[in-house]
Amino acid sequence: MRISPAWLREFVEIKADDRTLANELTHAGIAVESLHGEGANTIFEMDLTTNRVDAMNHYGVARECSAIYNLELKPIQPKLPAAKGKADFKIEIEDKPGCARYTARIIRGIKITSSPQKIQERLELLGAGRISNAVDASNYTLHEIGHPTHAFDLDLLEGGTIIVRRARAGEMLKTLDSVERKLHPEDLVIADAKKPVALAGVMGGFDTMITEKTKNILIESAWFDPASVRKTARRQGMHTDASHRFERGADFGATSLACARVAELVLASGGGELAGGEIDAVARKMLRRPVRLRRSEVSRILGQEIPVKDILRILASGH
Repeated sequence: MRISPAWLREFVEIKADDRTLANELTHAGIAVESLHGEGANTIFEMDLTTNRVDAMNHYGVARECSAIYNLELKPIQPKLPAAKGKADFKIEIEDKPGCARYTARIIRGIKITSSPQKIQERLELLGAGRISNAVDASNYTLHEIGHPTHAFDLDLLEGGTIIVRRARAGEMLKTLDSVERKLHPEDLVIADAKKPVALAGVMGGFDTMITEKTKNILIESAWFDPASVRKTARRQGMHTDASHRFERGADFGATSLACARVAELVLASGGGELAGGEIDAVARKMLRRPVRLRRSEVSRILGQEIPVKDILRILASGH
């Protein structure tokens, strides 16, 4: 995975140079395998273990920098204009084990165009393709916050409804990679009132994708069950940026933030208006049990005594 230290510095005022920062992150367990480029074009090639999905994005690594250097972590706070009218759209989570939460925003009257230069340059630096302002906003947010999102052409969704359900016998879906896929009854899908429009947590559908003709969009940000996404991705022979993260456990609490951030970027580049407020369907709460941390275990694993005040500071960094 690629991380831009210049991007990290937007969240934490790091005084150390890039090479020193790379060494400090590596010593803290966020391994930087190599550095490429110079100045604003410097890139860290990261090697993250599968349990660190929280660090598979710039804000997550910035949180580590905050703890390492005892510096403030600047929050991401999207600024959205007041919504007009009503969203007039319904979200149904039919499969509650597969989808615990589905958040959506609707923007009407946008212009599909190129992304701002800053976004284009950053995506290119990370090796991500540049497509359009709406699609790039989703990809940019993924690299920034780490939570996958997707944008549908709202006018191509039938029935004014999104339904999260299992595929039905005989259903097919042409995905964004132009492959016509036969769906398995255990595949979790996003559907409108008549048909599947995306493989949940894996890839969107070709027939509802954003094009230069798009005027109205629906932005989705959800929490999908890791095992369900993993099985679907394997059955379909797919591995995407979205599935990579959902399989490892996305953040249930990040759906609203990610959705708002994409909306902010789209509005800034393509204009348009928010139609109604946030649509947030919660099928079930994700309960996180407390984890007991013993000082004796910290000392045993690290081989040194860490004062309690330092342990508390490190655990509280970025929260």
